[in-house]
Amino acid sequence: MSSMSRDGCIDYRDALIMKRLSEISRVLLVTGGKGGVGKSTVASTAALILSQSSNRTGLLDLDLNGPSACLLLGVDESPVETEEGLIPPSVGGLKVMSVDLFARGRPLPLTGGAKEEVVKEMMALTSFGRLDYLVVDTPPGTGDELLTITRLTKQVGGALVVTTSSPLSISVARRVIEILGSMNYRIVGLVENMSTGAGDSPSRHLAAETDVEFLGAIPFDAEIMTGGGKTGPEKLLATAFARSLREKLRKAGLKVF
Repeated sequence: MSSMSRDGCIDYRDALIMKRLSEISRVLLVTGGKGGVGKSTVASTAALILSQSSNRTGLLDLDLNGPSACLLLGVDESPVETEEGLIPPSVGGLKVMSVDLFARGRPLPLTGGAKEEVVKEMMALTSFGRLDYLVVDTPPGTGDELLTITRLTKQVGGALVVTTSSPLSISVARRVIEILGSMNYRIVGLVENMSTGAGDSPSRHLAAETDVEFLGAIPFDAEIMTGGGKTGPEKLLATAFARSLREKLRKAGLKVF
């Protein structure tokens, strides 16, 4: 099914995106709305964990404001252009596509409409092939980009909502949950990242109030912050952060061992 683009013409990309998604069993959107909650680290590590659990896995980094998957995973190869589309580079068996593979660290001064266009181009042009899981690191905010991604992946998608214990993060996560709910988009659970373990968890209360499963808290892990951001698969998987996230993914019903 095709939709109208902003200029009133039929958008051919929707049909191409549907073709791409027909080869993917499950899409996991990692979202939360608020920047700085560790969403990209959760998405990159979750994709690694799924890949290491014998799943054919891809990671699509759509965080246009600060794409960091390539830095976290040590990916610097360019996608390969073929007749089928752009073939993403792989690291540790995980296929990774990010806007940063084109921007190469340069800022992307994009308006709201332009951001939505980039999201659609990335989803239409990237050829992941057959996957068990596609993990998508969504852009911060609750605007058109999030609505576009959820609309396109609704049939095979589920969302993992990431927040911290700060009141602002909780407030934005609540709005994301409400938006996903209004679109009947499945939410696999909510995690509280960078938890200090102090006091009662506001994330647990948010989950209860919105009828979303609380998957638990991921303790703050200073090891994730070392190395100037560049981590790599082996180091990332060896962290306490990854061990805790693995439990949360298993609790969410994902194929993880």
